[in-house]
Amino acid sequence: MQKRAMGRPSDARQRLIEAARNVIFAHSYEGVSVDELCAAAGVNKSSFYHFFSSKQSLVLAAIESQWQWFEQTVLAPTFLDHIPPQERILHFFDQVLERQQVQKQTGGRMRGCPAGNLTLEMSTQDELIRARVERFFQEWLSYFEQMLCEAKEQGLVPTTLDTATTAQALLAYFEGVMLLAKGRNDPSLIFTLRTGVLSLMQYQGERREHSR
Repeated sequence: MQKRAMGRPSDARQRLIEAARNVIFAHSYEGVSVDELCAAAGVNKSSFYHFFSSKQSLVLAAIESQWQWFEQTVLAPTFLDHIPPQERILHFFDQVLERQQVQKQTGGRMRGCPAGNLTLEMSTQDELIRARVERFFQEWLSYFEQMLCEAKEQGLVPTTLDTATTAQALLAYFEGVMLLAKGRNDPSLIFTLRTGVLSLMQYQGERREHSR
């Protein structure tokens, strides 16, 4: 039986990043060793240290990779200008629900939010990781805030709405929903609780339409 090649030099770095996203984001930072990451990536330890000085440096690269994937695959296609603002945020929850359901079907458990998981574990343990995850959240918030600004322009939310504060409330609500769903291992809670975002953003579209 032919053994699997231990990571070609041309793709070893990317293999390690993918391993970190799949293993650390699914489990924990502290609970996974460099040896386990190398095994998951099919890369030998000397290759690991050729590309990364430490597990921390690999995780920082993995967070960047996760952000690029998240923005390109989830946020950008969901928060499109031609979609009504309130539908964007609901569709976002639906997109996340679908992915968490797949994770549970394939692995037996939903993983939750990678950025949220890392924050819970590492925010008081590693300042560099904390700061990079915080930037992840700040870049994410810009999509929520833009959506709220457009909702305000269209008269769907009060003109007095503080879009920056409300965007943070929406993100906090989402992370809370994800934590609750992960704790119960029940992705369906994401769908059940998704409409709560309309209350947080003080959505008044239906009332406005009914008053015509």
